[in-house]
Amino acid sequence: MKLPVLLAAAALAVCLTGCSHAQTDATPSATAETAKAAATATPAATPAMSAEPVSAEIGTTLPETADAGRSYVDETLFIGDSNTARYLLYADETGTAFTSLDNNIGVVSMGVGAITSLKCEKFKGSSAMYTVPDAVAMLKPRRIIICYGTNNLSGSSTDATNYIKTYLQGLQAIQTAWPYCDIIVSAIPPLDQQRENTNLTMTQVDAYNAALVQMCEENGFKFLNSAEVLRDGATGWAKKDYTLSDGVHLSKEAVTAYFTYVRTHAYVTEDRRPQPLGTIPTPDGVPANLINKDPIAVRGAKVPLEFVATNGGKLSGTTSQLVKKGGTAAAVTAVPDEGFVFAGWTASSGGSYSSATISFTMPQNADAGGVVLTANFKADAHEHNYAEIEDTRVNPTCTNNGSAKYKCTICGEVIEKELPALGHDWDGGVVSNGVITFACRREGCGETRTEAVQATPTPSPSPVPTPTATPEQHVHNFQLVSDTATCAADGVKTYQCSCGEQMTDPSPATGNHSWQLTGHTDPQVGADGSNVYTCSVCGQTMTETLPALPAPDPEPEPAPEPTVPEESAPAAEPTGDPEITE
Repeated sequence: MKLPVLLAAAALAVCLTGCSHAQTDATPSATAETAKAAATATPAATPAMSAEPVSAEIGTTLPETADAGRSYVDETLFIGDSNTARYLLYADETGTAFTSLDNNIGVVSMGVGAITSLKCEKFKGSSAMYTVPDAVAMLKPRRIIICYGTNNLSGSSTDATNYIKTYLQGLQAIQTAWPYCDIIVSAIPPLDQQRENTNLTMTQVDAYNAALVQMCEENGFKFLNSAEVLRDGATGWAKKDYTLSDGVHLSKEAVTAYFTYVRTHAYVTEDRRPQPLGTIPTPDGVPANLINKDPIAVRGAKVPLEFVATNGGKLSGTTSQLVKKGGTAAAVTAVPDEGFVFAGWTASSGGSYSSATISFTMPQNADAGGVVLTANFKADAHEHNYAEIEDTRVNPTCTNNGSAKYKCTICGEVIEKELPALGHDWDGGVVSNGVITFACRREGCGETRTEAVQATPTPSPSPVPTPTATPEQHVHNFQLVSDTATCAADGVKTYQCSCGEQMTDPSPATGNHSWQLTGHTDPQVGADGSNVYTCSVCGQTMTETLPALPAPDPEPEPAPEPTVPEESAPAAEPTGDPEITE
């Protein structure tokens, strides 16, 4: 083994022992070779916990920090092989996938040699494919966490020269394409002692990880020693149930532990990205079966199949299996908890299944990453009653968001809410040497800002002014020039002085409508008539009733004419002596 690699291996052994609170002795490794290297390491002191790590305060290997929250994960781009791709398949306790297509470039079977050459990322609205460096430049992340190496393993050799040389070329290409992000290199995850391909050894994994620490130290990158949370301190191999049946791919339990480690070993620096960021395309993800050859030949004709359950239920059966392409797996049953019902299976390869018991047939085109089947459960109808989960709050700082988790007391559903950053609380400042320095008053912040003190110019002597007559004081003579109030709406009265100055007063609605006759109905005998008036300003109407006409008096009958008696004819006057009749 070359001397630099020996020294780097010893440095990594220090990280594996000293950075973990649960581990105090040198970590036993899987083989005699790595045990010898680990035995020479002296445990390092436990680093102090910091809520906001700053580049000047920490070394190459990231120390433990306060939980940086979900927002830290969401603004980080994760790049790697099939284990990185699995971050899309698993969800945290809130039901949210650990990463999304927006912050994940995980390519099954990819190694360091393909970083600069393989066109693997696709964006919506375009058929073009992009290499990792080009995709990083388009996504414009604040930081990346990158993990390659499993597909570069070949046996027990501890010579990492070619691996490191190729990895460094890829990292430098990313740095050139997008120089504004922090680069964090994540350790190669440990193998399971019962791995399928026994040619793969922890001897080589440990040597490669030690070389990664040295590479990061020499080139200004940061190293995330995630292996310390994934490996068993007693055996040096992966913890029990932390890999699938092939002994290489991480299980959901391992990925959950990994992201807790990411959040509690955070690296937060000043955002150096040019602002505004401009348009960022929407990723369409990595096409399936982009690499059709498994470089480490772990499985042969078999691929891993994992069964997982969401909140509200459990599984009965063998949940991690190796299945031939086209072969059928042993049956697994989804069992809902009390208050929940089974809501179907979903497969990472596509498709859904309604039966609680499933005997899954592995697709012929399954890639080396295998398939994850998720049993979904939903709670009986109820209104959630969320209570904050103790010790899950990440308090926001002046510049970083915080978070808190809440659990429903009825169904157990967990959600995580983001708490917005507080912003700085500047004091009144201290003046010194022409500069005023302001300090943030929030505990633990320590940020300052400075401003130049504006010097007061020395006034030059002014000539003595010639006294002038004091003008008479102007007395305003405001006159009403406009009134915007209407019959129905308040307005403003504007007054103007002869000097041009104006003043205003509120003007209540006048109530004086501008009526116009818009309708008329003549009154009739026995029926009222009307006049309808409409306000030309507000449209209000008013009806005036015209009384009905009176009925006409009946015509009087003419008085009867008096009857004049006919006069009898006057007696004839005798014309002679009366006739005497005897």
